[in-house]
Amino acid sequence: MNDETVTVSELKKHIQDFSDTRGWYKDQNAKDLVMALTVEAAELAEIFMWTHSDKVDEIRQDPKEFEHLREELADVFWYLCRICGHFEIDLAKAVEDKTVKNGEKYPAL
Repeated sequence: MNDETVTVSELKKHIQDFSDTRGWYKDQNAKDLVMALTVEAAELAEIFMWTHSDKVDEIRQDPKEFEHLREELADVFWYLCRICGHFEIDLAKAVEDKTVKNGEKYPAL
């Protein structure tokens, strides 16, 4: 899989299928999913917590830390997709709708 060949819908199905085969969906609830997303977002932030702003891009040069970054981003996306699935939210449409609202609130220069 890569960004150029897979759709959001396919990723959401991949996550749902993986979770279903492990019985993770049977007890899911919105509160726990949002809490898990928050924990994963905090783990993502932790990667940069004590790094000076002018050094954060150097993470690319450390294969172990860069892999850690990729994993935490995947975890955040994972729970975002699970929340969308729980509420049957079309993420692409939600992004499009929010872009329209943001365009009205923050007009282009």
